[in-house]
Amino acid sequence: MHSIKHERLEAAVLFAVQHQVHLAVSYSEIVTQINSAPIKKSQSYRLDDLIAAKERELIKITRYKQSLYQDWKDGEITQQEYRDMKADYERQTSDISAVLTRLNAERAELANGVDNEHPALVAFMKYQNIEALNREILVELVDYIKVYENGNISVKFKFADELRKIAEYIEINTTEDTAVAGYPPLQTPLTVCFPNRR
Repeated sequence: MHSIKHERLEAAVLFAVQHQVHLAVSYSEIVTQINSAPIKKSQSYRLDDLIAAKERELIKITRYKQSLYQDWKDGEITQQEYRDMKADYERQTSDISAVLTRLNAERAELANGVDNEHPALVAFMKYQNIEALNREILVELVDYIKVYENGNISVKFKFADELRKIAEYIEINTTEDTAVAGYPPLQTPLTVCFPNRR
């Protein structure tokens, strides 16, 4: 039975929303400092590594696909095997190309930077003084809420990808000095879990 007291559920979700709002406010303050600095960085080694790995994978599959025809002509594989393997390589090529397109778009977006008018920040920051939940807040901010059999609660927020990108932009552009200046650790608790306490 996945049942829980309404008051406990509401309190847990309210706490999760307040925590995410606090994080958005912190992000906004750090973004303001970064954007007022004379030089901003935009290179993401994570994205560079992912793109390089996918490009290598694409080259490898292209080579396999090119040698496939010769294998068929040499009688090493049947015509049906050739067709099946060729279709599989084409599917893999298409999948990797789609991932590369997405990663390159993300890298370009990161190069453009982040400002305080970013929809993810705006959505959370307008609820800075939230003391109670209502339908509007839940619809705008929460993707879903799960209540588990043991009574644990999990809250998944909307804007997960956007907040992750903002966190990465901040991480790329902050020094150890900024981290010591009292800012919270750069994390995006886009799913917040509350253990059951009876």
